[in-house]
Amino acid sequence: MALSSPSPPSSDRKRPFEEAAKGCVPLNAPSLSSPPCKKAARQPAEKSDAIVDLLDDEGGSDDEVEFVGEAKPQKKVRFHEIEHEVKYFKRYPVEGPSPSLSAIDEEETSAHSSSVHPSSEHSRATADFTILSSNHGRARRQLRRISKHDLRAAIKHGVKTPAHPGRVGERRWKFVHNGLVYITDETCRHEITSYREEVRIDPYPVSLQMEERHVETKRILKEEPYLATGHTYIIMDQSGSMRDSDVDGFVSRSHAAYGTLALEFIAEQLNQRGPNQDDLFAESVTLVEMRDEGRAVFDQPQPLDWILFNRLLQRPNIARPSSHGNYNESIQLVAKMMMREYNALLKDGADPEDLPFFSLVFLSDGRPSDFRTLESERRTEILKTLVGPVKERFSFYAMGIGARDTEFGALQSMVNTVAENGGTAQFVHAGVSTVKLSETFSNISSTLTSHRTTLLGDEDANRSEKVKKDFTMRRTGNVVGLKMPSQFFVNGDQHSITRYRFNKGLLRRNADPWIDAKLANHGANGIEVETEPFGRGAERLAYRFHEIKKDGAGCKRVGKTMVAKDSLHLNENETKESFHQDFCHIQRTAYDLAESFNSAVRLAPPLRSATEETKPPTLRFMLPHVYTIKDKGTDEEKGYLVEKMLPGKFLKFNSNNGYVRGAKDGVHSTRTMELVSGKVHLEEFVQAFSHWVYEHTDHKMIVVDLQGVLNEEGRYPEFQLTDPAICTRLGERFGKTDMRLRGIRRFCTTHRCGTVCKGLGLKCITTTPGAEPDNRTAGFHFGGRAGKGGGGGSGRNGSGGRAHQPGAARANGNLGWCIDRSGYKS
Repeated sequence: MALSSPSPPSSDRKRPFEEAAKGCVPLNAPSLSSPPCKKAARQPAEKSDAIVDLLDDEGGSDDEVEFVGEAKPQKKVRFHEIEHEVKYFKRYPVEGPSPSLSAIDEEETSAHSSSVHPSSEHSRATADFTILSSNHGRARRQLRRISKHDLRAAIKHGVKTPAHPGRVGERRWKFVHNGLVYITDETCRHEITSYREEVRIDPYPVSLQMEERHVETKRILKEEPYLATGHTYIIMDQSGSMRDSDVDGFVSRSHAAYGTLALEFIAEQLNQRGPNQDDLFAESVTLVEMRDEGRAVFDQPQPLDWILFNRLLQRPNIARPSSHGNYNESIQLVAKMMMREYNALLKDGADPEDLPFFSLVFLSDGRPSDFRTLESERRTEILKTLVGPVKERFSFYAMGIGARDTEFGALQSMVNTVAENGGTAQFVHAGVSTVKLSETFSNISSTLTSHRTTLLGDEDANRSEKVKKDFTMRRTGNVVGLKMPSQFFVNGDQHSITRYRFNKGLLRRNADPWIDAKLANHGANGIEVETEPFGRGAERLAYRFHEIKKDGAGCKRVGKTMVAKDSLHLNENETKESFHQDFCHIQRTAYDLAESFNSAVRLAPPLRSATEETKPPTLRFMLPHVYTIKDKGTDEEKGYLVEKMLPGKFLKFNSNNGYVRGAKDGVHSTRTMELVSGKVHLEEFVQAFSHWVYEHTDHKMIVVDLQGVLNEEGRYPEFQLTDPAICTRLGERFGKTDMRLRGIRRFCTTHRCGTVCKGLGLKCITTTPGAEPDNRTAGFHFGGRAGKGGGGGSGRNGSGGRAHQPGAARANGNLGWCIDRSGYKS
């Protein structure tokens, strides 16, 4: 049976200490059959050392301690066998000094204590624990805001485990309770140190494919910065005061800032992406640490990915806060880097509306060291220079961390300056609350997601609203024998019909690009156009079209069915010059590029067929003509763009809004074939064509919106395509479907390089589907137990067990075959 502890001395016997309490060694645990414990052995006092008089945690009266002589035990120490608790009861001291120790008064309470006030019998038992404090332990508790009552609660209620031994191997104990870690000596009476248990955020497990993608994205950010949708600059205060340990759950303010930055800013945005991480392609981050001077942590902007997440988690363990915090030097450094990037993008031909969004996150824990009037005026001028060119595309977020009485007037003044000069600005005082820090970073993430949506949105902000035509779609299903409503135009007294062919060479020489051509079929003298469209796109409607021969016996269709296209909108000038010329130019340009692509495929040994019976598919765009109908009475002219009707199942392979068939679900509609480099789906050649054009034209344009049929009736397969869109970064614009840099960004976010891209030697944009593990929230732990979201495991090196260095293996390296780009002309 458990042994009961004697009651503490009654309150009427209270008096000031006349002698110091002497440590009592706890007895070994007796067996259930053992008799009650005997009195603890006395220890002779060391009279050579003086007692240290330490102030109370809360700044109240001193602990009541006097020099004492030899101690005589007044109370028994009992060991509770079932609960495994050692209860120390304060004895009335006798003379005898104690070496550099002070006794904690049982009646002392603390405003900082997380425990209940000792108002009940159970609480008084907690208060009855006697703990001897050292100079080191006392100082640590003051720094970490830990009260003596918290230590008593840890002894009574905490989990007791062996701690790391001391410097000379002496045994120590570790008590963990309510987020507090308390280290004692072997007797469990002498305080060694204490600290708040830290929130542990696990590193994300990084695969080799993720490292390869990280390296490729860094290359893109360096060589093709116009693809970035945003660039966030972060100025992190790392002055000496960031060592303070007043944020719950973290060792220091620096750990809290970096931990919440990683979890709520980086991981939050990454987790907003889909399983294939498609809607965030090249978001870049630059980190500057602020001390006496500002210093960029990384040698170049970093991709916003899980590797950056892991590096931010490790950063406070590498760089310790020190020195002063001068605002101006860090802001000046960011201004130089941002203006250099901004001017380079404009010089490279980027339109102002296609520029990435710039953001500056500034985190500080107090007044700047450069606070004088002249320095404040200089800071204002730097911010004006920074905001001036970009204005509404610049966001500034100032965050204050520290007690409520901390002065943040400088941060608020900076926010006002940015707002007055056209930028978006916000100041938040997070105090010392982890929750507030997390909420602030989470709100910033949401704002940046909104900016990204603007750059990758489906609607063109500059496109005016148009009124669509009133039309009825052609009936589908069993329509054999039904006569569809049509209109007929015949060369004669009322109408004049002419067929034109577009010549791109004449257009480059600023000549009339239209060449007269005879009707396609011998004997034809008119046309028939159905009035109900069978298809519609973003800009045009598609109708069935025939050439006809009209004679005395009536009208007769001649030749094959074709497709005629005109505008979807009312009040559109549908002449060949104003409306159809752009589409003819796009289709002819895509035709020429496809011919060059077919040659590149034939010359690439990895893309040769594994058998002699077949060859890789070719790509061929339809070459349209324009039929014009002129009313001889009114001189009004209308045109139809006409091309061959494509037989078979019509498929859309990609689009200028970022859609890529099979990118998310891995579903392909075409058969596979064996190449020297492995098995591929035939439609991989179509997707690789868009990527090849981007590389072949030195990143100036991309051909997307690829749609058509796979014709396998001939000896070798052929993709017959129509209605492409060309998105350009530099140079002339290709019609209304040219989404410029926005369209290029969209394709790059969703394209997945495969066997064909690698066989052509193209620089990898993104990895193949499934190369990365499913997104999951990086788990965070408190006290060694998993918190919400679970945790990604970590390897011995703290990075998910990866055994490769970044860049150790590239997805395609520089292998493959190159095609001479010098002959291309748009």
